[in-house]
Amino acid sequence: MELRSDNEGYRRFREAMDKGRLRPGMVLTQNALCKILGLSLTPLRETLVLLEEYGLVEVRPRTGIQIVYPEVAFIRENFQFRIMIETHALRLFAQTDNLGWLADMRERHEQSQVELAQLGNLDLAIDRFVATDRAFHADIVAVLNNSWISRTHQRLQANIGMARLTHARGPFKNQLLETVAEHMRIIASLEAGDIEAAVGNLEAHFRASTHRTFAA
Repeated sequence: MELRSDNEGYRRFREAMDKGRLRPGMVLTQNALCKILGLSLTPLRETLVLLEEYGLVEVRPRTGIQIVYPEVAFIRENFQFRIMIETHALRLFAQTDNLGWLADMRERHEQSQVELAQLGNLDLAIDRFVATDRAFHADIVAVLNNSWISRTHQRLQANIGMARLTHARGPFKNQLLETVAEHMRIIASLEAGDIEAAVGNLEAHFRASTHRTFAA
């Protein structure tokens, strides 16, 4: 059986992490993890092979299953991998017919800028921009037309999101407003047809994002 990131157990593991049923650093028995994920023992063991391969758990004989705690090395390695993928993809993306995408992304980012700055439904504004953020990066990577790279990129995004939730201390809204501004600079460079400026702004965005994750 080929184990991939669309494995059902993997999906349930990510969902449990997002909803707080599982937390970084936790140590559980197989039976406890079966109960949380709603899996029987055989599919759990198949899922654990995948989770170990991705560095998300460590299976310790006679101790249990420990969920990774996102330390500095974990965060740095995930960002480095994302930068490699996205800078290469962006150079190709910049040469495509992307005017419609740029107009849509500019509108969505401007809307998020307004919604995040207002005193309305902040949770909804955050959810909308998080979706826009993921689409912004995923759409650029999709130009590579490689499903394996796209799945790997999605996993890296999820890993970094887990790290941010684990280390979050400052106002999340302010971090998102900074991200909006950084994305807008990438969009402006692409609109101007300046590929090197777009790549430079993407790299600057990742440096700032890395700092926000470490300093949160």
